[in-house]
Amino acid sequence: MTTGTENAVRNQAPRVSPAGHKKRRTQEERRAETRARLIDATILLLHKKGAAHMTTVEVAKAAGVTRGAIQYHFSSPQDLLKATVFEVSNRLSKHMDVGKLKKLPLPDRIDRVVDQYWTGFGSNTYTAFVEMAVGNRLDRELGTAIRETLVELEEKRSAMWLDMFADSPRSDQDILVWRSTLLMALRGLSLTKMMSGADAAGDAQIDQFKEMFRLYLNSK
Repeated sequence: MTTGTENAVRNQAPRVSPAGHKKRRTQEERRAETRARLIDATILLLHKKGAAHMTTVEVAKAAGVTRGAIQYHFSSPQDLLKATVFEVSNRLSKHMDVGKLKKLPLPDRIDRVVDQYWTGFGSNTYTAFVEMAVGNRLDRELGTAIRETLVELEEKRSAMWLDMFADSPRSDQDILVWRSTLLMALRGLSLTKMMSGADAAGDAQIDQFKEMFRLYLNSK
């Protein structure tokens, strides 16, 4: 019997050529698709079951592949989780189109950025990230790998942030302090929302953050 998790991972439309025929995928494309399905299955299972109760057998089943496929694409279960951390981090910020955002007036840009980040922190993807961070906190090797991955990503995100708010009268340091303050606040609100189960949890605080940061970034 196919589970909802398996359907969620497998239910992807095949690529079709203009003539209406399925386009034959290259070996590299098939490998990339299998790897992506394994990561997607890991994220879904982390959200549904948590890191402590997830197994590689379940990941393979949810992705519709054999367990050997995991061993082919990832050197260890920890390697799969590291790849998942990287993917989760990218998904949480991939919606940021810096070029389009820079065209908005500064107050509108701040509102849009806060809203987009809040959407990311309220997603199943972020739940999976929390599960990885908490469920593997005693694994020193994996914990180090996760931190190194996040440091690398944070450096790229900081550069993107400075570019996006280059017209603010604030210094680069002030802008990055604002970013870290915002992220810490959103993480806290996200955890509160997870525990309370209330869809509207944090909305009033989000509006206050927007007002506070509009004043902050518009002044010296």
